[in-house]
Amino acid sequence: MIAGVAGGWAEHWQVEPTVVRASLGVLTLVGGLGVALYGAAALLSSPNAGPVLSVSDPAPRNHRREVAIACVTAAVLLAARALDVWPGDAVMLPAVLVAAGLTVVWAPGRSKQHAFDPMVVRVFQVFAGVALMLAGVISMANRTGGLSNVGASAAAIAVVVGGIAILAAPALGRLLRALDDERAQRMRDDARAEVAAHLHDSVLQSLVLIQRSDDSRKMAQLARRQERDLRAWLYGAREMGEPTTLHMAIEAMAVETEADHDLRVEAVVVGDHPLDEQARVFLGAMREAIVNAARHSGAARVDVFVEADSSELVGYVRDTGCGFDPASVPRDRRGISESIVGRVERHGGTTSLTSRTGAGTEVEIRVPRDRR
Repeated sequence: MIAGVAGGWAEHWQVEPTVVRASLGVLTLVGGLGVALYGAAALLSSPNAGPVLSVSDPAPRNHRREVAIACVTAAVLLAARALDVWPGDAVMLPAVLVAAGLTVVWAPGRSKQHAFDPMVVRVFQVFAGVALMLAGVISMANRTGGLSNVGASAAAIAVVVGGIAILAAPALGRLLRALDDERAQRMRDDARAEVAAHLHDSVLQSLVLIQRSDDSRKMAQLARRQERDLRAWLYGAREMGEPTTLHMAIEAMAVETEADHDLRVEAVVVGDHPLDEQARVFLGAMREAIVNAARHSGAARVDVFVEADSSELVGYVRDTGCGFDPASVPRDRRGISESIVGRVERHGGTTSLTSRTGAGTEVEIRVPRDRR
């Protein structure tokens, strides 16, 4: 916990870090041996260059080595007691109980190695560890003033609070890491399920229809529609129900025109605007311009560009078809004069039509936004 030494060596030995920390903590009480071992381990350590494993995906532990560390620690404690460097049973016995309790509580469960219910094993493990820690704290408190004088003994209160802190400190860190890992895993699972459901309902169904169709135009139409739907879904622009914004209405219009006239409509929309009166006027004029291009240009593709800025709605419809002479259009043909020009001008907008025979047509439509 101080410099990562115990955790690093525990990872190297494939044991639980709490076992190493508890052993070093107990050995520190024996003439500072734990501190010396910690310093020596720090000098022999090197920076970790491998991947950091999360709590939800820990490395496999070697439980025999954990038992070996506990046995070596016990042997050192017995040797220290025999060599008269023992601080006393009144200190060491409670300390050993607390260290053992911490190791039992925070060591991973062994549920995969037996047939017992994992939850039952974990509950028993926690209760056993807490019992050991409480025994150590109570023993220390009893030796520093008696359990009957705990309320009046500052030393006993300090020992009890210290025992609670020892229990809570690693619990808080591990609990927070476990919650973060669980939340991240749940988000990944939800995102994976959402992607799988969408691909099944859209892309896979379109692929089945394409395989069953012999019409190249029908297959191209299905592929274009699926491409537009997938692109809108990837960028978060796909919504269910009737269009409520200009962006959604332009996309729906492009899909409808492709289905009705068997050509490709490439629509690019910058910005967005609610479908108020001005937007509906603009949308109606754009629809007429797109339909005219699809019907009369003879082109295989129509490009549509729409921009909704702070002052007006601007749209361009371009094709590379046969083109025409605007002056030669008969007066009884009202598709341009009324459905586009007249409709836009009645709401304060302007239109511009540029066309050359054999070079295609471009229609520019501008409608001011409703300031309200």
